[in-house]
Amino acid sequence: MTVLINKVVTVVELDDGVVFERFVSWDGGCTNFEDVRKYILYSEKRSVIKRRQFLVLEGGEEVDIPILEVLNILPNRTGFLVVFEKEPSRFSVPVAPWFFSYPDNAAVYNSDGSLRFQLHNIYGQDGYIGAMHSGAVSDHPDKLGVLVGTVGHEPEWLYLVDPNSPELIFTGKWIRY
Repeated sequence: MTVLINKVVTVVELDDGVVFERFVSWDGGCTNFEDVRKYILYSEKRSVIKRRQFLVLEGGEEVDIPILEVLNILPNRTGFLVVFEKEPSRFSVPVAPWFFSYPDNAAVYNSDGSLRFQLHNIYGQDGYIGAMHSGAVSDHPDKLGVLVGTVGHEPEWLYLVDPNSPELIFTGKWIRY
């Protein structure tokens, strides 16, 4: 039986010893805006020396996730989706299964942190998976939306991610910035 994800927690320690913690839960709860704002303003004058990101599962178990990227909880809470940039962030592990570069630069992981699958981008070497998109997928509550594009060409196409398949689902929707 898969244990469900309750929230994602990020803990950051700055060079003066100050520690900030923020969270996002599966039901939409998160650290309040004012606390995040204070952290951002305070940290502009400091260096991050340590960072920890982890899942909190039902029952309270913590699962460390060794990357900086945003963990997007799947609608069924059995895992999470990560969209990676072209280069790994400085706090991430720069090898698979914790980093995938363009064009297949996104992956779905299980709640225990194991890789479920890497997403397959149909556009090949000139393509990339750009970012999460939630505004146009309300009629598909069991899926997440991602923007997929080709290098040097905007806008991007909206695709759906089925938590059980590495193939992106074409929606026919173009997203302009």
